[in-house]
Amino acid sequence: MTIVHGGNVYELASSAGCSPDDILDFSASINPLGPPPGLADMLMRYFHRLQHYPDINNRHLVDALSEFHGISREYIVAGNGSTELIYWLPRALGVASALAVLPTFGEYRKAFELQDVDVQKVLCKPENGFQPRLDQLAEAVQKGSPEAVLLTHPGSPGGGFLSSDVAEWIAERSRGGRICIIDEVFIDFCEEHSFKGLLEGSPNLVIIRSLTKFYGLPGLRIGYLLTSPKIAERVRHFVPPWSVNTLAQLAGAYCLGQEEYRKKTLEVVAEQRLKMAEELAAIPGLKVFPGEANYLLIELDRRLPPSGVMRDEVFQSGRVLIRPCGSFEGLDDWYFRVAVRLPEQNEKLIGEIKRWMETYSSQLSS
Repeated sequence: MTIVHGGNVYELASSAGCSPDDILDFSASINPLGPPPGLADMLMRYFHRLQHYPDINNRHLVDALSEFHGISREYIVAGNGSTELIYWLPRALGVASALAVLPTFGEYRKAFELQDVDVQKVLCKPENGFQPRLDQLAEAVQKGSPEAVLLTHPGSPGGGFLSSDVAEWIAERSRGGRICIIDEVFIDFCEEHSFKGLLEGSPNLVIIRSLTKFYGLPGLRIGYLLTSPKIAERVRHFVPPWSVNTLAQLAGAYCLGQEEYRKKTLEVVAEQRLKMAEELAAIPGLKVFPGEANYLLIELDRRLPPSGVMRDEVFQSGRVLIRPCGSFEGLDDWYFRVAVRLPEQNEKLIGEIKRWMETYSSQLSS
């Protein structure tokens, strides 16, 4: 199974004959401020530690995560990005069946199917922000009796929260026998909505987190799980030794202590997300879905060419890269997603989209 991802600037630059640095990438939703100030200097101070193996227990990183979240370290499992942990979860959980709420990150289905897990699906509707209704979720679980349920909060690529009644359902089920896996890799942009407060007393809750998105570190690969001590120990059994490299351990711990950077990120992203949503929604032929993280899902009028055409032509004209979403199961080729970036970058994106829409404006009046 081939999974399509955003952020593949190396392959695109190679085919276009340009440098990856020439591409203004809106296809991967990464903090537009880049990594926190001072990180490079800190890593250089400890560069000599590369002559040693990393700490096999990730103690410095796990201690920092424990302090940041106010959660005991026995509830935390660190890995080489959240994707690595996603691939170990099916083996660690030992489930035979799972329900995936779609659309979501494509690697979940691949990870579970590689372990011969029967993956059932429930497709969410645009009128509900591509998040499940309680009756829809309950019906799917009753019909298929999956041992695990996978949800995303905030949704990806939709960006919306799970509803309060679905949250109550998760709390109740994860205290019982149902394993509830919640993808929260974008929740740092809205931390107060995390499900981590349910961990104590919920032995079957698994929360997937990442330092990639919020701290601008996709190249370092730092992810972690928040889950019960029992499940955490089972996952640790499968994660290879030295999975998190020395620089990643140091960088993760450093980033978690950068409170001013965190505040600035939240201010910039919230302001720019609102401004982008308003400007894009004002363009005839675009429908913008409300988002809570650092990206926006947009639907093109069906009289226009699909988003793949937009991606290619906008890239050719301005080296601006958007993320077509037809590869997300439950969406089609007229959806695309854009990251929230800095003001002048967002204006360039909007300008390129406006020019593209004007090229095909006659089709909207047909």
